[in-house]
Parts: sequence; structure tokens; C-alpha cells
Amino acid sequence: MSVHATTCFSEESDSEDAGRAVGSALRREFAAEPLRAALVYATINHDMKELVASIRQELGPDVPLIGCSVQGVVSNDTLTEEGYAVGVMGFGGSELAAVTTVAHDIELESFEKGKSIAHDLKSRLGREPKLVVLSYDPLCGTDVEALLRGAQSELACPIVGGAAGQPWGPPVRTYQFDGEQVFSKGAVALALAGPFEAEIGLCHGTVPTGFTITVTKTDGNRILEIDGRRAHDVWCEQTGLDPKAGAVIHQDWVASWAIGVERRYQAPGPNGPTEEVVRMIRGAFGVDNEQGSIILQAAVPEGSKVMFHHREVSQLLAGTKAMGVELAGRLQGKSAWAVLGFECAARTFPFLGPANTREEHAGLRKAVAPNTPWLGMMAWGEVAPLGGQPAFHNYTYPLAVLTRQA
Repeated sequence: MSVHATTCFSEESDSEDAGRAVGSALRREFAAEPLRAALVYATINHDMKELVASIRQELGPDVPLIGCSVQGVVSNDTLTEEGYAVGVMGFGGSELAAVTTVAHDIELESFEKGKSIAHDLKSRLGREPKLVVLSYDPLCGTDVEALLRGAQSELACPIVGGAAGQPWGPPVRTYQFDGEQVFSKGAVALALAGPFEAEIGLCHGTVPTGFTITVTKTDGNRILEIDGRRAHDVWCEQTGLDPKAGAVIHQDWVASWAIGVERRYQAPGPNGPTEEVVRMIRGAFGVDNEQGSIILQAAVPEGSKVMFHHREVSQLLAGTKAMGVELAGRLQGKSAWAVLGFECAARTFPFLGPANTREEHAGLRKAVAPNTPWLGMMAWGEVAPLGGQPAFHNYTYPLAVLTRQA
């Protein structure tokens, strides 16, 4: 085969055994095809160093391996956020090219770190990638939009991905992997090139309240004032958050609320480009009582018009279903060989519950690519193109379907 993928999954509780199981299964699947790279997602219950070292031992030193800790894992028909889980997708085939890279301390000079990631991928690949898959630490204070703008300055291809995660609850720490190295405050990326195309879908899980306000003062990733008032006070009034909440908040307190930030872009049309207006969804990752600020994963420019959003189960499920139908239409006559999903972790077990989450996945898989290898993560921040540019999202579900060229 010119391009090929397969997914392996384990719920073995012993990290070394789990790594050995998925690594050896992947090697068997690629016995007749060259294995070019492996992408790994694992719940944080695992000993990450033991797990990754065991996978690496099975795959050998020449296969690039990246990944991250996650809140939950999706592998084909299996989906869980509980216990010990690891999923790995292998990419290979005679005509597929794959390279990986890493950046550390991405909270420092985020734009330059994004540019370095993209330049390194393109240089190692020797050509423009068809797709880049990115994972990063959402808790280190990086401006994800700056990271993406840096990458965009070097790349023309779509960038998809998700933030590393941990169990639902107060944010503590996430992990990224590159080969046998396990670390935090980093970003890892995989670039793929070859005879394939990527069809990318995106659905939202929030509903606008209709109440528009203006961001009047910011400091990096922090919103200091909204309509001239302390941002924390406005957020508490709108969401019911306890004003005495600490700087690190439990997601349950804010997971049902977000803000939508206006973004304008030029969209192609039959009579030339037209201006489109969308709202980028942003969730809070912390509050600062003393400063009166709300902490986000990406900066919001002063003067931005924002609107509070809330979530509804029916709207979320309807959006996923609509994305599946739309993608299925684009896939007519095409042969899918891999699917990568990056669903927001605030949508799944904490909001929909296990039964609805599994039903959502089963319906989407049936509609889009029922027999295609599938690897997904429950992400703490999502990356998907918008208006032809890489963009950071919250409360969304990006899905990338890779199809063979005729």
C-alpha cells in the first residue's frame, strides 16, 4: 500500500506491559509495510516514562514517536476516560513520509517556538507537508494563537491537534512525549506528506446568549477588564462562579460557560471573496482574584467584541451529527485510510456522560468512516483551520479524515 495506518489500544494497568502490547501489535500490523511514525495518547494513570520506553523498545529507535497525556482515548469503536488506557496510531506505507519535532518552554516566545516547530518539520521532510498534527501543554501559560501564527509563517498546510490533558478536575500537570523523553511545558508535532488529502470537519458545542460585551483591557492571556469593569466580576455575574474561587478553578465551575470572540476573515465565493464573521470559543483556565482577571489559553485583543455562550446537550449532539453528514458528503468517492479526532474534554464524560459520549462517537464513526482506523483524544484545547488559517478553539470537535489520492 502507498499509505497505511492502524490503531492499537490497551487497558492493561501495568504501564510496561501496556506499552509492550500496543507496540508489538503495531509492529505486527506493519510487518509488510514500512512504519514511518507513531502517535500515542495515554491517560495519566500510567507511568508515562515506563509506558513510552516500552513502546519505543518494541518499535525500535528509528520510528519517530510523539504523543501526550490525555483525559480520554478513542480507538476505533472503543472510547474511555476511565482507568488505564493507551491508544497508538501507526502511519506508514511505501509512499508516506513522516517526521516529528518538539519545542520546550513554549510559554516563552510562543510565536518563535511555533515558527521553529514548523521550520524544523518542513526542513526534515524536505517539502511542504500535507498535514501537521500538534499537541501542547495547555497549563504552562503559552499563547496558543501566537504559537499557531508562528507555525503559519512557515507552513501552508492545515494544522490540527489538541492540548494534552489529565483527569477532569483542578488543573495540575500534563505531559508530552518525544521518543523516550517525557516532559511538560512543551509542544510536539507530526508532519505527514504523500499521496493523500485531508478533509477536516469542525463542530461547536455552545449556544450564544445574545449578550455582547467588549474586552477593554488585557495582559497577554489575561482579560483584565470587560466594558471597563473587572473581568472577574463580569464573569462571576454571568456564570454564577463563586467570586471567592481561587486562582486555580475546578472545571465544573466554568465548564458550562465560555465566551465567543469575533473573528473576521475573507471567504472565497462565486462572485469573489466575502467577509465572514465567526466567534472563536474560549473557556476560562483560571481566575486571578487580586488582579481581577480571567486567564485563557490565548490572548484576546483589546477592543474585541465577545459574547457569553452556554452549552446544551441537544445542540452539541446535533452539531456532531451535522458535521458527520457534511463530512460524509465530501468523502463520497474517496477512500479514507485514517481518522484523527480532537474532541474537547469538557464536552464528553463531564457534560454528556459516558453513554451519550459513546453514542455520539458511534454515530459519527458510522456516518464518516466506519471501517477506517481511528484515533482520538479528549483534548484540553483544540486546533483546527478556520478561514484557511490555523486557529485555537475550546468546546469544539475537530475531525481530520485522511483520504488516498486516486
